[in-house]
Amino acid sequence: MRKWVTLALVLALSALTACSNNSKATNDAKGAGNAAAEIPTIIWQYPTPGNLGSGFQEVEDALNAMLEKDVGARVKFEPVGLNESTKKASLAVASGEQLDIMLTAFTSLGPSVDSGMIIPLDELLDQHGKDIKEQAGVLLQGASYDSKIYGIPPVYIKGNTYGYLARTDLLKKYGITIDPDKKYTLDDLDQIFAKIKAGEGKDFYMTIPWNTTQDPLNSSYIEYDKIGGSLATGVLMLNRGFDDTTVTNLFATDEYASYAKKMYDWAQKGYISSDAAITKQSPDSLIATKKYLGMFYWNDRLSASEYGASAGMEFTGIPMLDPYVANNGGQNIMWNITKASKDPAKAMEVLNYIYKNKEAAWLLQFGIEGKSYKVVEQSDKGTLIEYLDKDTSKLPYYQPYGIYGNRLEWPIVAPAPIDKNKILKEDDDRIPESRYSPALGYSFVQTNVSSEIAAVSTVIEQFTPAINSGALDPAKAMPEFLSALKAAGMDKIIQENQTQLDKWLPSNKQ
Repeated sequence: MRKWVTLALVLALSALTACSNNSKATNDAKGAGNAAAEIPTIIWQYPTPGNLGSGFQEVEDALNAMLEKDVGARVKFEPVGLNESTKKASLAVASGEQLDIMLTAFTSLGPSVDSGMIIPLDELLDQHGKDIKEQAGVLLQGASYDSKIYGIPPVYIKGNTYGYLARTDLLKKYGITIDPDKKYTLDDLDQIFAKIKAGEGKDFYMTIPWNTTQDPLNSSYIEYDKIGGSLATGVLMLNRGFDDTTVTNLFATDEYASYAKKMYDWAQKGYISSDAAITKQSPDSLIATKKYLGMFYWNDRLSASEYGASAGMEFTGIPMLDPYVANNGGQNIMWNITKASKDPAKAMEVLNYIYKNKEAAWLLQFGIEGKSYKVVEQSDKGTLIEYLDKDTSKLPYYQPYGIYGNRLEWPIVAPAPIDKNKILKEDDDRIPESRYSPALGYSFVQTNVSSEIAAVSTVIEQFTPAINSGALDPAKAMPEFLSALKAAGMDKIIQENQTQLDKWLPSNKQ
């Protein structure tokens, strides 16, 4: 208001001096107003677990100060639950509301593409996404559908590496030494479990339940590629060879049959708790009870130390699989531009800016220095920061999801080592191409079998929590499970996926 009052006084004084000056001042004022009006506002979903914090608006304002200067745009964040982003976006687009950038998280791109909710990004990337293309590289292949790119993923490591994390104090107590260069099998773990179980007794368990994931042992059992994004659409059995291109029903394999028997055996021996199939307690809360040896988990060089720091006890990693790179239905989290965008080109420029300017990514991920975090150390190895309150819910700004820009250029949060990103990138770069899935870049168009996928997914959800927890005798449960999958249309899904893969492979082999 003060600005316009001042301007009015200036114009009034100018009028007393000369009409020509009055005209010039008026035209200049209109020009300034039009310039401000021309700066577009990009509506951007902002994933949050609920509490935005008192500093949320300050972070948005700080980002806008950067964007207005460097991009000629501003953003308005729309808070949304991580698992509700697609649903909320669908409602917004259907109602005609402006929504420029949405988030796809842990779900397939297919429905959003088939409904027309999101637009292809290939041309926009060529014109306005130079930094995204340079940094994301092969990761963009995992954000494609039907040979077009629809998503922008955060940049991070490509490889998967899994194993078992065990409490170091108990390994030492029972004289168990872990060889970091060995790949341990379930039979190897059996021997470790037997020794510790005998010493710790009845109410002590060897592994926490994984009843919230359908993947055997939280993906630590064998290498496979969920090329349609879920076990309902079939897998490539990479454990049999990384040149395998046969779409397979994982649940009908000898490997899965052996796994189901092993879980039942472990439950009978008391390695798995009797309520594992139905417990609602989180893995972290179960570990905190100190009634568990450990759990199947991500297992890179830093996993054990980082998880131990968060859990308040020391862990040792037991490697089970060599690192490998899989399609797994593409990136599990990515940004999309919707058909309701008022300015798709400017939306892409805004996204590209987060990759081009690492300070902007840091701002969105960690907040404002001196208010949410402090810099502990800075060197050629990287930047180490520390949150200003150990209880992150008390920080003025806290973003728990790692989704902005190039994660390998982020600062590292203590107590992780300052060179964590360097370590992870070095390990990732060492994964040989011989351990890359042959289906990288492939996307399964699910339209023709969408109803079958829904039915099969329901069957899988019905059986896998109990099988993963050893609660069902596989001699009886597995025939019932396989019969139900067949009745729901699993064979049709496998055939459709195989047909599309066979068509895609000749011109897209790595």
